[in-house]
Amino acid sequence: MGKGSLLQRLGLARKPPLTIAQFRERVIEEVLRRQPGADLERLGDSDLNGPSGGETALGRAYAYYRETPRERELVIGQVADLVLHEPGKATPDQLMVLVRPHSFLAGSEGETDRGLARSLPAGLIAVVAVDKPESYEFLMASELRDDLGLSDAEIWARAEANLLTRVNMTPPKARTGVLMGIKTDIGLASSLLTVDAFWEHPHLASLGNLVVAPVERDELVVVPADQPELVHALRNLVARRDNSNFLCDRLLLRRNGAWEDFE
Repeated sequence: MGKGSLLQRLGLARKPPLTIAQFRERVIEEVLRRQPGADLERLGDSDLNGPSGGETALGRAYAYYRETPRERELVIGQVADLVLHEPGKATPDQLMVLVRPHSFLAGSEGETDRGLARSLPAGLIAVVAVDKPESYEFLMASELRDDLGLSDAEIWARAEANLLTRVNMTPPKARTGVLMGIKTDIGLASSLLTVDAFWEHPHLASLGNLVVAPVERDELVVVPADQPELVHALRNLVARRDNSNFLCDRLLLRRNGAWEDFE
């Protein structure tokens, strides 16, 4: 008798991880346990439309579950919270600029109203989100205008001003031969890609052109573009990084006060 079959007979074998489809079904079970008869709609292979009509993407929560399978029920409960969340109106002090992959645009593929966003290189966008206690919400542009009574320009200005109150505008000092990491501990390091004044600070401007890896939502890694050994080390770091907070596997070049793709 093999070891595996003995463990199975004793009930000690490790169960295989849920597929993302099974994970969604467990979320649906939990939502219906809390709110029997809730109107739910399965979207695509992994997403879910909740009772309030809000779409919940499960991909990142599923990735976190796969990294920490012992927390499966906790993760499922947190996703159920999101599905059942009743969104309230946005307020100006809740606006925040986030950097996300292009897929985080609000609305459905093909809609003309897909949220307030500006393109960045490397398949990223700067997007206006609403910072709610439970999570960030990505609303369509029309919803933001209706809730706030502001123009697009005014919404952007308020979101950018709110960001500046939350982040430290003094970059760390570079150390010779060392990758420079930038974090905020509140999930907003990638948002600094939208703040020109941060990159114009002498700590960074004195380094010349920069190569930047937006590896995680709250982690940027920076090296001078004229130091090929550090650029190589940066590429290796990006190639090894893979977790639920991973943001981008491409590099950006900061040159002449603007961002470009770095190949």
